[in-house]
Amino acid sequence: MSDARMTSTGHAVSDAPWLDLHFQIARAEYEEALRFVGIEPGWNVLDAGCGSGGYIPLLCELVGPAGQVAALDLAPENVTQVERIIQDGHCAAPVNLRVGSVLDLPFADATFDCVWCANVAQYLTDVEFTRVMGEFRRVTKPGGIVAVKDSDGTLLQLLPLDPAIWARHVAVRRAKAAETGVLGAWCGSSLARFFRQAGLIDIVRKGWLVERWAPVPAYARQFHTMGLRYHAKLAAENGLSRSDCEALAAAAEDPDHLFDDPDFCFREYFVVTLGRVPA
Repeated sequence: MSDARMTSTGHAVSDAPWLDLHFQIARAEYEEALRFVGIEPGWNVLDAGCGSGGYIPLLCELVGPAGQVAALDLAPENVTQVERIIQDGHCAAPVNLRVGSVLDLPFADATFDCVWCANVAQYLTDVEFTRVMGEFRRVTKPGGIVAVKDSDGTLLQLLPLDPAIWARHVAVRRAKAAETGVLGAWCGSSLARFFRQAGLIDIVRKGWLVERWAPVPAYARQFHTMGLRYHAKLAAENGLSRSDCEALAAAAEDPDHLFDDPDFCFREYFVVTLGRVPA
């Protein structure tokens, strides 16, 4: 799909322009969620699947100059984007940046005080994420924290589009994903079982609602335009009903009609699950 915003790894909606605009829209909630984890000055923290690096400056701020941040992503072009953030002087702590996979982390056992992983689980199967959680536990020190953020797309809305359309869209996507075992962009509320399977303790979950009403700023218009095009094509490919496909296609063709509505509202929901490695 030309509007899938894919990286070279083949993962949809994971290229730098998409990730950066999304982060800008939800910055307040995303940064609050990262602060919720409880990262302390002097810690060594891994951002596993760092994308285009939206969280890196705040991670560096939290650990401070006495701490360290490691950042890893599968897409080389995203790692290049993070390199620019570092070179532009936005990082208050040393950053060790690598291209690599969360399935096989290139770090020694018990290296990190905390592993942070945002919006990666949705691309993995049940078996793959089980392996990833084993890797997260392996590289985290005894007593350290593993924190995973992901979306619960069952609550996605772009009013005044009928919320039932989005609900049916997600239902069709979940049915397709069930054929492959991919956890999907609705998995955020259901990840605690993987923490238990990995033997983590003191498991906590907290959710955040991102809600933005009209008027819609330029950067949000750009992001939602990309999103509407992506979802319209995805709905057609997945066999959503004709009427629902037509409604999404019409919104994608003339997004300003939606954005200029005084009752426009964007809502998304995400959950952070965290647990501790037994001491």
